[in-house]
Amino acid sequence: MRKTFATAVAVLVAAAAVTAALTPAASGSRKQTKATINIAVFLASAANTYWEAELLGAKQIAAKYPNVKLTVFDAKFTTNVQVSQLRDALVSKKYQAWFIGPNDGGPLTPTIKQAIKQGVKVGCSLVPCGPNIREVHVQIPGQVIFAGLGFYPNGQLLGQGVVKACQGINPCKVLWLPGLPTLPLEVARQDGLYSIIKPHSNIKVIATAAGGYLAAPAFTATQNILRAHPDLNVVVSSGDQMIAGAYKAEQLAGLAGKVANIGNGCTFEAKQLILADKEQACSVYLPISEGRDVVQALVNAVNGSTKTGIYVNPKSPIGRLGTKANIARFTPQFHS
Repeated sequence: MRKTFATAVAVLVAAAAVTAALTPAASGSRKQTKATINIAVFLASAANTYWEAELLGAKQIAAKYPNVKLTVFDAKFTTNVQVSQLRDALVSKKYQAWFIGPNDGGPLTPTIKQAIKQGVKVGCSLVPCGPNIREVHVQIPGQVIFAGLGFYPNGQLLGQGVVKACQGINPCKVLWLPGLPTLPLEVARQDGLYSIIKPHSNIKVIATAAGGYLAAPAFTATQNILRAHPDLNVVVSSGDQMIAGAYKAEQLAGLAGKVANIGNGCTFEAKQLILADKEQACSVYLPISEGRDVVQALVNAVNGSTKTGIYVNPKSPIGRLGTKANIARFTPQFHS
């Protein structure tokens, strides 16, 4: 009996030893489990296709890290709303990192500085965070990253497209279709556009109309302009989403193919329009790449990287201007 009991005890001890070897100790388990990285994603608009693509890129990186959680805030293209969202997030102390898609980076600057002082890792995309809308390099000390193309050079690319479309036409009547004309980013983009087209005396911008960064309001705006100017030659817009709406208005007015369309973004729809000779050019944007770059940099920063002041302008295989000659080789990253 004693021998049997001793043998049983030995077996139980051995089994316990095996279990202990396979199961980490409580203290060891806590050390091995990575703490949740909460990243607040502040979008200028969650209903805009560009920012939806930025969010997709962010989610692709987050999916690589089980401990990364994204929380999205929608500013609805309203700067005051976005400022309040940042302030609330700062007070909550819930987020280790902020991914900001600014509506206007200037007014966000004081809150971003406070967040960085509290140890929050901050990255921005498309619209620079800081007082200078034309400066693509990081302006705020301690900010981890900015990803995107500058608005002034973007406007210059659009201007190059207009000049080409207006060759041999005098006067060449142009509709400028920005998303929200009073936004600082649109002012910078317009300055770049005008810097290219103003030296050409044949080019006349006959109207500026807000396209709202979506096809529907751009359709209405273009339709109204075409009623007053049925001899319109060119529509140039700060978003391919709006070119899609403008083209529908041209179709309805019987002017499809008679108006040159210069878009911005090189969306899936823009690619098809260019291939069908319904759009002449588009400036390339890569929102998924931007979102991936920012969130990866933020995860790295939270995990111990000390790199700050990173500037990334994602590269396109066709350069910065899509045309009939190269658009077939390009894979768009967002929809109109």
